[in-house]
This record gives sequence, C-alpha cells and structure tokens, in this order.
Amino acid sequence: MFRLTAVVSMLFLPGVIQAGMFNRPPQNEETCFSPDEACDEKLVSLIDGAKKTIDIAIYDINLDALVHSLLVQSKKIKVRVVVDRKQAKGKHSAVPLLLKAGVNVRYGHQRGIMHNKFVIVDGTMLESGSFNYTHHAYQANHENQIYLTSPKIVARFQEEFEKVWRKADEPRKKN
Repeated sequence: MFRLTAVVSMLFLPGVIQAGMFNRPPQNEETCFSPDEACDEKLVSLIDGAKKTIDIAIYDINLDALVHSLLVQSKKIKVRVVVDRKQAKGKHSAVPLLLKAGVNVRYGHQRGIMHNKFVIVDGTMLESGSFNYTHHAYQANHENQIYLTSPKIVARFQEEFEKVWRKADEPRKKN
C-alpha cells in the first residue's frame, strides 16, 4: 500500500503544486511569467490576503477567480477599481458584474486608453507588469508580474492611483 501511495504522490503531486494547492501570498520582489507560471493564482492570493484596501488600475478584467475574490473582498474592505471605458464595455469584460455587485468601479478619463496594470493591497504591496487580469493573459500571452513592498515605490503608485481615480468617471446608473 505504501508503494502505491508513494507512486501516486510522485505522479500527481507536481501537478497539484503547479495548480496552486499550496498557494501562498506573493513575497517582495517575486516575479511571475505567464503562461508558464500560475500568475493568475498568485494575483488571487494577493487579493485574498488583503485586510484593509485594494486599489486596482487595469485595462481589462475577466479572470473569474480574481473577479470572485474582488466580489468577496468588496463586502469586507474598501475596493476601488479603475478600468478602461471602451474595454469595460467589451463582451468578455467582467466590469458589468462588478458594477452590479456594487464594487466601486470608475472609468479612466484620459487622453488615449487607460492602460495601467497594477494593484495595491493595504497600501503596502504592489503588483505590476504587463499582465492584464484576463484568461488570455494567463493561458496564452507571454506576460509578466512583479510584486514589490518598497514603501517609496508603493507610495508612488498609490499617488498615481489617486490621481487617476480623481479624474475617472463614475458609471451612469441605469433606471
């Protein structure tokens, strides 16, 4: 019996680890490269670990696990999301779901597109890179993420988020 258990463990355990069963929050200066690594799981782990605030500036969002985590977290803590207006109205966008659930979402108001891609959790950790929060980003595209806790860098991104947030448009309410 021991031998069978050991063989099964050797065959399946690497896949389980790869799939994120032993997922942990990202650490300072940790990087991730999709599609070879589970960047989606790393990001969800960051969001799930938030205790006070989540501020997101993102071009596109439709990653189911991330959207679910944002919906759950928005019931407990302050969540703000700025998205690109045109992209948010695309047929695959999860923005309508976030809005319907009451998540505080705004449309970037700028010249060109709102092409930022970053999240700040609790004012202490930053995730940034080319990684959009989409299925395509983690399944097919070659994209990247970096996680940082440098107070100076996090503060600079927080300052930018606040500027973008102030200028952003609130969605119109449907009657």
